[in-house]
This record gives sequence, C-alpha cells and structure tokens, in this order.
Amino acid sequence: MSHGSTRAVLTAVASNAMVTVAKFVGFSFSGSSALLAEAVHSLADTANQGLLLLGLRRSARQADEEHQFGYGQERYFWNLISAVTIFFLGCVYTVMHAVEQLRHEHTPEFSWIPFIILGFAFVMEGYSLLVALVEFRHQCRQAGKTFRVYLVETRDPTTLAVLIEDSAAILGLVIALIGMGLAAYTGSALFDGIAAICIGLLMGGLAFFLAATNRKYLLNHSNEEVDEIASRLWQADDQVQSVQRINSIVLSPEDTLLMAEVELREEAIFADMTQEEISRAIRFMHKLDDIRRSLEEDVSRVAPETKHIFIEFTAPKDKPEKQ
Repeated sequence: MSHGSTRAVLTAVASNAMVTVAKFVGFSFSGSSALLAEAVHSLADTANQGLLLLGLRRSARQADEEHQFGYGQERYFWNLISAVTIFFLGCVYTVMHAVEQLRHEHTPEFSWIPFIILGFAFVMEGYSLLVALVEFRHQCRQAGKTFRVYLVETRDPTTLAVLIEDSAAILGLVIALIGMGLAAYTGSALFDGIAAICIGLLMGGLAFFLAATNRKYLLNHSNEEVDEIASRLWQADDQVQSVQRINSIVLSPEDTLLMAEVELREEAIFADMTQEEISRAIRFMHKLDDIRRSLEEDVSRVAPETKHIFIEFTAPKDKPEKQ
C-alpha cells in the first residue's frame, strides 16, 4: 500500500470532515442553497475518501486460496462505490434541493458568517489539494512521465481521486462565493440557486469521471506499457524467433499479471547438440505440446466456461543416483 496515497487520503478525510461541519453551520445561519450544496459536496467527499481508505487497506491483504492473485482490485471497486456515492448524495440531492428552493423563491439571509466559513474551507481544502498534488507529482517522477501524461495513464486511482476531488472542491467554493455574493448584493435567490445547481452538476461530472476511470480496471484492463516493454525486449533477444502473443491484466497499481507465447530460435535451443540429440529434442518438444493440449482439453471438456488456459511446465526433480 502506498504510504503517500494513504497520507493524501487521511489529510483529505480530516480536512473535509471539519469543513463539512463548518458548512452545515453556515447553512443553518443563512439558508443558502449554494452553501448547502457545498456542505453536501464536502460530506460526499468525506464519505468518498473514507471508502478510498477502506479500499487501500483491503487491497493490501495477502493472496489466499479464494483470491490467488491477491486483493489489489478492491481498490478499484471501492473507488467505484465512492463515485456512486458522490453522484447520488452530491449531484442528485443538491440539484433537487436547489430546484425546490427556486420554486418556493426562498431568499437566504446572508451575514459575514457564511463568507468566513467559505474562507476557512478554502484554507483547509487548499491544504488537502496541496498534499495530493505533491504526492501525485512524486508518482509522476517515479514513473518517469510528465504530469499531463501520468494524469491520463496512472493506474493508482486513489491519489488521482483525491486530487480531482480537491480541485473540484476549490472550484465549487469559487462558484458558491460568486453565487452567494451576487445573491447578497442583489437580494435575489436566483443566483444562489443557480450556484447550487452548478455545484451539483460539477459533482455529477466528477462522479462520472471517477466511475469511468475505475471501471476499466475492473474489466481486466491490460497494461499496455508492460506489453510494449516485454515485446521490445524479447524481440531484441537473439534467442527469440518471434513473440506470438502477449497478454496482461492490471491487478493493482503495483501488480500486473503477464502471460505470453514466445517462439525460440532453433539455433538457441539446439546449439552444441548432435543431429540425433536434435531429433530427440524435437520429439520431446512435440510430446510436451501434445501433453499441454491434452491437459487443456480435459479441463475445457468438463468446464467449458474455461476459455483461457495457460500451463507452465516445471522440470522433474532430479532422480537420486543409484548406488
């Protein structure tokens, strides 16, 4: 489990929890739809980041009999659940409440308290964003990629989620400040309601982005970078005739499963062998291939749902020499 990712999530949870309480207090004083939208936004972010932390901890468990490749994909699962939480708790509820407030022409009562709370939220969420940004840039350097490229290609959804959520939180605060400011200046609730709807739609877009990002890794997404590295290295190897197939699955940001079929050059296999030894070796290789196909057919006949079978033979243990 990435220590940096954990620190980014814990920082986000702590700051969002405090900001959530403050925003609800501000809403109770003002009745502002925009401030309520921001309070719900922070509440959704807090719940979301709690799920991110749960995913980090559960994904770090060791492999067992039921999960032989480990629990790495739990990180993507809980991130997907968090995206759904943001959508329904943040987007749907916020927009519905704002529309209802506009229908009843509810005019909020603004004082200095809601604006002080927005300032406090800027400080806390700005710090959380800074921590996530520092960690994300550190991951960029480790991967040897630019910020823009890594933003698209990262396989660690946790730090990315915190970074995107905190960025959206800052943008939401700006929208709330503009809406509340215009509402206080004009005395019209329209600007406050529009700001709340915009914040709700912002959370909907955020939820869709996070869901799409994690969905692909729950569908056995390949690791194109590992595929390219393996293909390039093996094709440049003098022992390899051709690389017939390469398959990979991202199990977690730190774990990729790689499978391949590689044809070796005859001279690499049969070097320093007599013609008779070569003939025996070829018969032996054909025999191994027949055994592999037979083993695959045995399983496919009884369990036809087994579409992909990869068998790796191990050498027999040396027999003890006879005395």
